[in-house]
Amino acid sequence: MELLLQVDVNRQRLDEPVLVLRREDGTLLIAGEDLDRWRLRRPSTPPYEHEGRLFYPSSDLPSLKLSLDERTQTLTISADPQAFAGTVQAVTGQRYPPPVLPQPGGFFNYTLSGTRIQDTTTRNGLFEAGFFSQHGVFTSSLVAPELTRSQGWLRLDSTYAVDYPAELVSVRLGDTITRPGTWGRAVRIGGAQYGTNFSTQPGFIRSPVLQAAGSAVLPSTVDVFMNNALVQRSAVPPGPFSIQNIPVVTGSGEVRMVVRDLLGREQVITQPFYSSATLLKQGLADYSCEVGAIRNNFAVESNDYGQAVGAATYRRGITDYFTGEVRGEATRDLQAVGFSSAVRAGNFGVLSGTFAGSRSEAGVGRLLGLGVEHLSGSISVALQTQVTSPDFRQTGMEPNELPRRRQTFGTIGYAMGPLGSLSATYGIQQFRDQPQAEIATLTYSVPLGKVGNLSLTALRSYGAAGATTVFATVTIPLGELTSGTVTFDRTRDSATGATSENRTLVMQKGLPLGDGYGYRVQRRNEDLLGSYSLQTGVGTYVLEASRPKEGPGAARVGITGGIGVVGGHPFFSRALTDSFGVVRVADYSNVRVLQDNQVVAQTDGQGYAVLPRLRSYDRNQVSIDHNDLPFDAILDRLRLDAVPYLRSGVLLEFPVHRVRAATLHVLLEDGTPLPSGALARFEGKDKQFPVALRGEAYLEGFEQTNRIVFTWRGQSCTLEVPYPRSSDLLPELGTFVCKGVMP
Repeated sequence: MELLLQVDVNRQRLDEPVLVLRREDGTLLIAGEDLDRWRLRRPSTPPYEHEGRLFYPSSDLPSLKLSLDERTQTLTISADPQAFAGTVQAVTGQRYPPPVLPQPGGFFNYTLSGTRIQDTTTRNGLFEAGFFSQHGVFTSSLVAPELTRSQGWLRLDSTYAVDYPAELVSVRLGDTITRPGTWGRAVRIGGAQYGTNFSTQPGFIRSPVLQAAGSAVLPSTVDVFMNNALVQRSAVPPGPFSIQNIPVVTGSGEVRMVVRDLLGREQVITQPFYSSATLLKQGLADYSCEVGAIRNNFAVESNDYGQAVGAATYRRGITDYFTGEVRGEATRDLQAVGFSSAVRAGNFGVLSGTFAGSRSEAGVGRLLGLGVEHLSGSISVALQTQVTSPDFRQTGMEPNELPRRRQTFGTIGYAMGPLGSLSATYGIQQFRDQPQAEIATLTYSVPLGKVGNLSLTALRSYGAAGATTVFATVTIPLGELTSGTVTFDRTRDSATGATSENRTLVMQKGLPLGDGYGYRVQRRNEDLLGSYSLQTGVGTYVLEASRPKEGPGAARVGITGGIGVVGGHPFFSRALTDSFGVVRVADYSNVRVLQDNQVVAQTDGQGYAVLPRLRSYDRNQVSIDHNDLPFDAILDRLRLDAVPYLRSGVLLEFPVHRVRAATLHVLLEDGTPLPSGALARFEGKDKQFPVALRGEAYLEGFEQTNRIVFTWRGQSCTLEVPYPRSSDLLPELGTFVCKGVMP
């Protein structure tokens, strides 16, 4: 028998009619496609075929409890969670819009300073030029130790860079720095570099993420907490479920899921975890390849390039627990290759190991490194040690430099909540041709309520030139950007037993994001140092002076600024050291512009404002203060997102325009007013405006010259109406006559 029943499964309120079969013995048969739609698993027994459809008897579905109400023709199904197919959801992170390809533009930064000590005056400068387009950005910088002698000017870096955010890779041509990997050294080269660049997608997660699973009997809400902070809330149907892509913080912690069904019943699922930035998630690769010539005497010589070098580093997340790395480098006289790994040891921490070998004129050398890391809510521990053989060589070493015999660095920290934090560090470097360097520190920091912060530090260096120094520092915030600091330090020489003491008092105010000033006044014993900085929309000006107790005083004056062009608009600005933007608000002046809800600029007489510091590839929220717009302004959006490329500019035009409204008086040729109810519109536009009594009309959307069409009772006329320049928000344009039209 065929039955058309209303079916509900585990109170999901499906509210849908379904065809069900019933045998003479009362057994119900349910179609397989309906089981699939309800996410119920099909049994492995052979189905019964009816009119081309497959049905399964309820006797083959032991995990389902069926209840048929023949009076209401309703079938209620109660299923165990295991009877459902599992569902998978992912934690949705913050979405970042793609960066905007820049229009052709450029910038020029300059820093000029003059220093006066007794009768000697020096003048120096630092300059940088950049050009950008959708094909990349080229930058070059130089330093002038003495502005009056051009032959002493030195070129620093000249680089052409192209980023591909969608592929997470970057290309660098010109001066660049090699990626050192775990055991290498960063070396300046002139050449080419190709490799991954995760910073082109700020929201990209490279570390392993978590997956938490559970099951629900009824439709439920799942709250996911990361160390007691809510990161996701979602609804799940009955059955097994898993929440994937849960981002984790560095160190150990706990993921907690609270499952709450529609009856209010709760179940809590907890899962401990450990995460580290040294690990890559499974299948993710991080690599870099460089080839070029080693640059020598940087900032001393402009074009001193030495022997050719090639290097490649490749890291990959083999699993979420294990990350491997291989690196190789070679010059004409040196070849080196090494392997590194990082392994997560359960929820305890991360163990790392490194082995590298080299072949050079010195022979065959080896490097071995070991490390351990543990971070938790209150305790952090890290230890790294590295040993080398006498013949080990790597790029970046000086010709006569010997490798360090051993170097070890360790740190431990303990957070005590309101009682402050305690940390200790220890480092030792053992050289082959000079005495070893060994140092230890102990620091305790504690907040002093609303008053400020107290920091106590003891520093001990060992050896013939060893000494013990104790610092005590109290920092007191005095405002949003203003603070005062008092420091006392005492040093005791280990060899002679001599001691020295210093007392330092500092009062300072930092520069704001927009226009403003800052200062710093410091007194160290009897020595005085003061500086004052003024920041405007076109530059930053600095004045510094010092008066030591002994010796001559000194004074310095400096200016830093920039010149740029983007979207065909040239401008003066503060130094453009990051990405930047130009905001246009029609032709409205003195409109405040906000970046991330803080006022950073104000539009000039042409409606432009410069934002000299935008985060590349990140979402910079730019808005304007609508209270600064006049009454006749219509603004479609108050906020725009600026997502620029690295060291490039973007043009942000806010959709704002003037209403340009006015009134006028219209008469017919016999002197009578245009009938009320007549309609007026601008020629070529559809919007109509009714005419009021006595022939008075109000219209919006005037241009400098206008043709207005008036229609009434099957008649019409067209008038030429000019719109004069006026500060009046609603000018009266005068009286106009419709000629050739009678009432």
